[in-house]
Amino acid sequence: MLIIRIIKFLLASAIILLALAANSFAKKNEVQEQDYFQANPIIAEINGKIIRFEDLRDKAAQDAAQALYDQLARLLPNLVLNELAKSDAEIDPNPQFTISDDMVTLFYKQNRLENRGSINDLKPQIRDYLANQLKQERVYRQYNEALSKGLVKSYLQAPSEFLLETNVGQGYIRGNKEAKVIVLEYSDYQCPFCARVQPTLTELIKEYGSRVAFGYRHFPLPFHKEADEAAIAVECARDQGKFETLHALLFKNQKNQFVEDLVGYANEIGLENVDQYEKCIVEEKYRSRVLEDMKAGQELGVTGTPGFLIGTFDPKSGRVRGELLSGARPLQDFKKALEKYLDRQS
Repeated sequence: MLIIRIIKFLLASAIILLALAANSFAKKNEVQEQDYFQANPIIAEINGKIIRFEDLRDKAAQDAAQALYDQLARLLPNLVLNELAKSDAEIDPNPQFTISDDMVTLFYKQNRLENRGSINDLKPQIRDYLANQLKQERVYRQYNEALSKGLVKSYLQAPSEFLLETNVGQGYIRGNKEAKVIVLEYSDYQCPFCARVQPTLTELIKEYGSRVAFGYRHFPLPFHKEADEAAIAVECARDQGKFETLHALLFKNQKNQFVEDLVGYANEIGLENVDQYEKCIVEEKYRSRVLEDMKAGQELGVTGTPGFLIGTFDPKSGRVRGELLSGARPLQDFKKALEKYLDRQS
C-alpha cells in the first residue's frame, strides 16, 4: 500500500510539474507574441474591456501611425541586407549605378522640366535622383528575395484603412454627378494653397470627369477676412448658372474680394440679373449654407485648407465615405487614391 501511495504521489507531482511547465511555456510564448510589432496594439483596459489603437484613433493618430509604418518599411530592407551580407557575399546592401547623359535627357523630357531650369542646371539633381531610385529598386528586390527564401521574417504591419464619413450636402458638383467615386474639396477663396491646387484639379477633371464626381464645399478660414463673403457670392452666382465661372475668377483674384469687388464681377462673368446677384450678396442669402459647409468640414476633421475627402459616393443620399488628404498635394497623390476607389467599383 505504501508503495502504491508513493507512486500516486509521484504521478500527481509529475502532472503538476508538467502543468506548471506548460503554463510557463505558454506565458513565454505569449510574451514573445506580444513583443511583435502590432498595428493595432492594446492601449488601455477599462473594467476588463480592452481598448485598442483603432478604438480611439482620429485622423492625426492615423497619420502618425502611417508615417511610422512608412518610415520603418523604408529602414527595414537596408538593415536586413546589411545583416545578411555578413554571411552572403552575393547580397549587396549598397548597390551603385552609373547614370548616363541619355538617361538624364530622357527623364528631363518625359517630366517636362523645361520650366524648372535648363538641363545642364538640373543634371546633377536628376542624376542623383535616378541613382537613388535604381539603388532603392535593387535593395527592395534583394529584400523581397530574402523574404521569399525564408531568410528573414517581417512582422511589420500597416495600419488598417481609416475611413471618414460625411455628406456632400448642398455642395456644388462637377464631373459625373452620378459617379460612385468622389473628390470632395473643402476650400477657401483667399487661401494661396487652394489656388495652387486648382490646376491639378482641372487636370483631374479632364482625365476622370466621366467616372468621378468633383464636389466643392466652403471652408473660409477666420483670418481670411473676405473669404466668407466670396463664398456667399459664388453661391449667388450659382443661382444664375455661373458658379464655376466666378469660382475660377476668385482664385485668380485673391486680393480683390471685398463686397464691391464681388459685385463688380457680375458683368465680367456674364450674369443676366445683376441686381438679383448684388442683393443676394448684400443680404448674405447663403450665409447659412456656408456655415453648414464649415460645420461639416470641422466634424470631418478638416483643420486647414485645402482639404479633400476622396472615396465612395452615393449620389442618391449624398453620402461620402473615404480618406482625407490635406494640402495642395501633387497630382499623383490624387490619382493613387482615385484609382484605388475606382478599382473597387470594377
